[in-house]
Amino acid sequence: LSNRADLLPRELIIQLEKLQDNVPPFSGDIAIELVQSEFNKPIEQLFFHFDHEAFASASMAQVHKAVLKNGERIVLKIQRPNIRKIIVEDIKVMYTLADIFAKRIPTIRAFDPKGLVKNFEDSILKELDFIHESVNANRFAKNIENDQEDQTTYTIKVYKKFTTQKILALEYVQGTKITDSGRLKAKGFDNSILAKKLAISYIKQVFEYGFFHADPHPGNILIMDNGEVCFLDFGMMGSIMKHDIKMFGLLFLAVKGKDIRAIIKA
Repeated sequence: LSNRADLLPRELIIQLEKLQDNVPPFSGDIAIELVQSEFNKPIEQLFFHFDHEAFASASMAQVHKAVLKNGERIVLKIQRPNIRKIIVEDIKVMYTLADIFAKRIPTIRAFDPKGLVKNFEDSILKELDFIHESVNANRFAKNIENDQEDQTTYTIKVYKKFTTQKILALEYVQGTKITDSGRLKAKGFDNSILAKKLAISYIKQVFEYGFFHADPHPGNILIMDNGEVCFLDFGMMGSIMKHDIKMFGLLFLAVKGKDIRAIIKA
C-alpha cells in the first residue's frame, strides 16, 4: 500500500513508507543474543566483527553488518523476537475485518476479502522462514547467471553456513535506493535509462524465468554504482507456469496494440 498513492492519501503513504526500512530497531544486545542462540556459540567465535547497531530495520527483521573470520563483509538479517506471534494475531483481526466487509459491503464481496487474507497469510508465513528465502535468492541468482543477455541485474550471494530459519546471511552490497533520484542524478545516472533497466529485469523475470520478485517496494531495490539493478529481500516470490506466461504475453501484446478482440480472447 505504501506504493499506492492512487488509493490512499499522501499523509498515510508517508507513514506506510517508514515500514519499508525505517522501523525503530530492537537493541543490539538482543540481536547478539538471538544470533548466539541460533548457532549456540559466542558471537566472537562466529565473526571477526559484528556491528552492535542495526543499519536497516523493517517490520519483520533488522539488518546488522558483520565481518567473517576470512575478512568477507556480510549482513545478517535477524528476525524480530516474537514476530510470528504478532503476525498470527494480526491475521486473526484481518479475517474478522474481511468477514465484516463481505457481509456489509456487497461491492467488496466480489473481491473475496477472506480469500485475499488467506493468500496474504500463506505468503507472510513463508516469509518468516529465512531458509525458504535463501533458497529463493539462490534460484533467482541462478536464473540471472544462466541468462547471458542479462546485463542489468545484480545477484546477491547467500552464506548458507550462517543462515537459519530466523537469520539470513548475505553478501554486503552498497547502492542507492531507487527512489533517491537526487543522489542518482548526482552520481551521473539517467533516471529514464534506470527505469528501462528495471522494466527489462522485471519482464525477463515474468516472461522468461517464470519466477519473479513479488515485493518490489523501494526499500527492496538498489542501484549499484555500475548501474545494475539489485533486488533485496526474497521472502516473497511469485511463480508463473509456461502456459500462463504465453497467455499473459498475448494479453500484454494485445493491450499494447490496442486490439480489443485479442484482449478478450487472451
